[in-house]
Amino acid sequence: MEGQCHFLEGNTNAAKRVQKLKGLLATVGIDPERLQFYNLSAAQGPRWAEICTEFTERIKKLGPSPIGLALRKKKKSAKQ
Repeated sequence: MEGQCHFLEGNTNAAKRVQKLKGLLATVGIDPERLQFYNLSAAQGPRWAEICTEFTERIKKLGPSPIGLALRKKKKSAKQ
């Protein structure tokens, strides 16, 4: 599927951007596994459902987002 985007290079450009963003996430202390990119066609609905389920399980295993935790902590300290 890679390179078969009807916008010619859209999915390959997106994949490159995702890889770069994964590096940035790691730099700021966020597990890059929280971001994934998949090449699928519109006809792959069942595979999309599988990917969503797998990704949800992976995120649950990683635990709460460090950003969410920091925001909750900041909000809690602002109330005090």
